[in-house]
Formats: sequence, structure tokens, C-alpha cells
Amino acid sequence: ILFVVTVALLCSRGDTVVKFGKDASFSCTLSDASGVKQVTWQRVRDQEPVQTLATFSELFKQHVDDQYVGKVTFTAASVNSTSIEIKNATFEDEACYICSFKVYPFQPKRQTLCLECMQPIIHSSVNPALSSDPDVVVSCSATGKPTPTIQWKSAEKELDNFRSSNFTTLNKDSSTTITSNITLPLSQFHGEYVECVAQSDSMEKSERLYFSTISISCICILSSFLILNRSVTGSFLRVICS
Repeated sequence: ILFVVTVALLCSRGDTVVKFGKDASFSCTLSDASGVKQVTWQRVRDQEPVQTLATFSELFKQHVDDQYVGKVTFTAASVNSTSIEIKNATFEDEACYICSFKVYPFQPKRQTLCLECMQPIIHSSVNPALSSDPDVVVSCSATGKPTPTIQWKSAEKELDNFRSSNFTTLNKDSSTTITSNITLPLSQFHGEYVECVAQSDSMEKSERLYFSTISISCICILSSFLILNRSVTGSFLRVICS
């Protein structure tokens, strides 16, 4: 008696790291699709139940769960090959993604790919406002994972003696926002600029805030690991964002 055993190989590939706001793609291919009834994409995050994102079958074709329409799209779909894209990836999309081939009458064949958001993307906007206050209050906020730190620097004068305060906010996407405010009396600080230095793990971002005759609010977003939000109030301050 001769028994022939065929082993179906399941291969997967995809993005493990994606820039904040960019699309991530995942693909799985099964070498032998015999007996495959359905292909499923699921997502697993810490302390959350497994969520089904999308399915494909020859009977019902492509289906994306209602809550992920617009977020998850098929780029290829068949009983032996499947590909999806995660649109506009954010911290909320950091998870492990499972492709599962339901093979009758055997156990499903699965592969897992895990996604992390990294690499900075910077956006900025400037809103000038005149003021005549004697002090300048500079605020710098950094959001990221792991929890970022903020330091104030100046080439002209040590800033440790000036009044400052720090606040921490835990966000729903498991990132942390640190906000640091420093008050600079114009009668004591005569430097050309102050510098906000924010660091999250190996990612560092710094911005120099230069003195002039107006005050400006400036928002710069450094996404996936770090988001910087700097605002300046008071007189004789100018912010330059690149």
C-alpha cells in the first residue's frame, strides 16, 4: 500500500514597520489550496479579544467587517492567495495580523505578522498673535511610545533656574503625551532662542524657538514614535518650523 502525503506550505510577507499615516500591506499564499473553504484576516492586540477584519470564500467572495470598511482593503483575494492593506496606519493599528486558511477537514493553517508604527512625519502650522506680556511661556508636548522625555536648552543661558512644569497624559492608543511649560521673563532672558528637545527611545526631535517681535503658535507632528506640539504665548517670540 502506497500512501502519498502532500504538505501545503503557507508563506507570508508584509510590513513589520510602517511610517505613521502610511499604508501597511500583508500577504499570505498557500501552495496547495485543496479543501480551502474560507480565508480570514484577524487582528490580535494585548488584552483584547481576537477581531475578524475580513474574509474571502468562493461562495461569498470578499467581505470586510463593517467597522473596518475604509481601514482594511483587499488587494488580492482567492482561496490560495490573499493580500490586504491597512490604510493610514496609526498607533491604534499596532497589532499582530493573522491570515487563516480554513482547510476541510483539517485544522486551519495560519501565519502571523506584527505591525509597528515608526519613522517621523512632520506637519506644521503657524498662527501669529500679538501680545505685550512681560513674560514668555513656551510649551512643548511630545507624544510617543515609549514615554518621551523633554529637555529645554539654550546656548546663551542655563534654563534650570526658570519656572517650569510638566504634565503627563495617557492616550487611548496606549501612547503617552508629556507636556512641559517653561516661563521666560524677558527682563532676565536675553538669548536669541530656546530649544525644545524631545526623546522617545532612540528617536530624538528638537526645535529652536527664536526671539522676535511677535508670538506664534506652532504645531509640528512627529508621528509613530514621537509627536511634537509646541505652542508659544507672550511677547517677542518667533517660532520657526521646518
